[in-house]
Amino acid sequence: MSLIEALPDVASASDFTLLEGLYQLTVTGHTSDWEFERLNNAVYERLMSTYSSAEIGSVHAVHSLVD
Repeated sequence: MSLIEALPDVASASDFTLLEGLYQLTVTGHTSDWEFERLNNAVYERLMSTYSSAEIGSVHAVHSLVD
């Protein structure tokens, strides 16, 4: 069973699990598959929800993560 099969719902997955899934898909070269897209979007949304509420002075740090 793959990590993706074990992870039916990205909304309830831990940050570590999502990042591990992205890593595994990247290492195996599956970056154009829908699983990668789903995990990538989930990680991006979590980063934005965590860092978008940061103070104005921290905007540079957010741009560094996104770029």
